[in-house]
Amino acid sequence: MRTAMVFSLLLIAGGAAASTPAYTDPWSREAEAAAEAAVARLGPQRALALQVTVLGLQTIVLPIVGIQQGVVASVSQLHQAMTALNAAESDLEIRVNLPADVLFDFDKAGIRPDAAKSLAFLATIIRANPKGRTRLEGHTDAVGNGPYNQALSERRAESVKTWLVTKEGLDAAKLVTKGWGKTKPVAPNDTDANRQKNRRLEAIVEKAPRP
Repeated sequence: MRTAMVFSLLLIAGGAAASTPAYTDPWSREAEAAAEAAVARLGPQRALALQVTVLGLQTIVLPIVGIQQGVVASVSQLHQAMTALNAAESDLEIRVNLPADVLFDFDKAGIRPDAAKSLAFLATIIRANPKGRTRLEGHTDAVGNGPYNQALSERRAESVKTWLVTKEGLDAAKLVTKGWGKTKPVAPNDTDANRQKNRRLEAIVEKAPRP
């Protein structure tokens, strides 16, 4: 319920009554339940007006990793990042699939200069979910031998981690890398187009620590 989500953000931003409990995570079950109850009390017309007003202002901010540097991400920035990267969201995590051909030159592990925007979007998503870790997993196509592809996928995952730490100031302890080589294709390695799909960097952003 989008209106409930907006109201939960208002709770974070201090827009609720003084008697309302303080919430630090707008996507927690407690915040969502309180938001839905508040929306029910408002009624559909006032709730819709609240949603339009908040989305129009786009001034609510979320606390994120790196807050000690005064870094914040607005709701609109998070929405833009999720849309730009075609992120898939579940209750537990957010998955982002970045084509390797966007991040790296062929057969290389260094980050391309024009990959900065995509990685900045990824950093925005990671910052908005400070409780969990982010797994950075490298994948290759089936061209070449197994050990070489395995090493390349590991180097690429490490390169993305290094970029996010040095360029975006993310906490290295919250970024875990893994290389899978050619062992987890998402398409048959029978055409150039399919091999391009298999060359990728997957980022799995956990919303909360795993038990």
